[in-house]
Amino acid sequence: MFFLGDKMKNIFLFFFFLAIFSSCELFLGPNPDTSPEKVLKSLWNDFNNIHAYLDFRMSQNLEYANWNDVYDKFSSRVDKNTSDDDLFSVCANMLKVLNDSHVGIYSPKGQEGSYKETSRGFDLSLIKKQLKGGGNDNYLNFVYGTFLSNPCIGYIFIEAFKDEENLKENIGWGMAIEKIVKDLSETKALVLDVRQNRGGDISIFDSIVSYFTAERKEYIKTCIKNGPGSNNYSSERIHTVYPSKFAYTKNIVLLTNENSISAAERFVLALRTQNHVLHTGKATRGALSIRTTRSMINGWYYTISSERVTDMQGKVYEGIGIVPDEEHIKEYGTHDEQLEYALYKAHQLSGCGESHL
Repeated sequence: MFFLGDKMKNIFLFFFFLAIFSSCELFLGPNPDTSPEKVLKSLWNDFNNIHAYLDFRMSQNLEYANWNDVYDKFSSRVDKNTSDDDLFSVCANMLKVLNDSHVGIYSPKGQEGSYKETSRGFDLSLIKKQLKGGGNDNYLNFVYGTFLSNPCIGYIFIEAFKDEENLKENIGWGMAIEKIVKDLSETKALVLDVRQNRGGDISIFDSIVSYFTAERKEYIKTCIKNGPGSNNYSSERIHTVYPSKFAYTKNIVLLTNENSISAAERFVLALRTQNHVLHTGKATRGALSIRTTRSMINGWYYTISSERVTDMQGKVYEGIGIVPDEEHIKEYGTHDEQLEYALYKAHQLSGCGESHL
């Protein structure tokens, strides 16, 4: 039997670890080529393979024939000498072709989104002036109350479907909406406002939407893009809305605009299955996917729409938005005309109070 002395053991271990570390490339593969050309190509290829609505987004773009055409144009703007700043600008501008609210690119120096914001501001103070006592905003993500001009009609503004752990009042998660609905239970109709609601957590959305649901309904189908080609998707999943025990099931006028996005749009599709809900305002943004975050080969990262969402008839709303049953496109001047129209419709449906339109 052969024995190594301590000195020989140390020499042996030194060369053993030297061999291990020098062969890391053998085990892990070579470091990726992070030249500007490769970074752009890799980003383009990821969107080609994973973006769930690439066909719909490109069909809405009049400047480019297809996604290959986009690459041809933007790849001509980079070479091995392109700086990081210039490369970031090229990548960001390439993604802006998609005009997708869920798409963005991020580097240590900054970030750029894909969507071109064009909408006007939203003035919640105009609404509070119409509510008794200026409305109640004790709960995060909500403003609610009854109208001064028509106290038998309630109002709820949902800012986002976000966590409620830091509520101004110390109550458990998910309890705010139940308390709000109970506070408004004596009203005869409700204006439910998700204008400016840019989405949030799907599980929180599931909880909140149940408080405005009268009956169980299937409302959307989803699948995940999982490879190149137009047919590479996961199995379809059907989503169902279930009524809460304390749900508000009297007449509801649901109010949206172009800044109702993502989970807010799922909220709209869920409630449009309910017979007691009328949808008015302006069309939603048209960005219903989940947003997935992925790393780039040079250490930057991007977000992408990786999920295709349709209603139960297979209709896609991406880039188009959900058009209301009764569209009212006038917005905000010295007063909120969309809100006034919603209040008028709530009066018509409930027969409660006086009409002021």
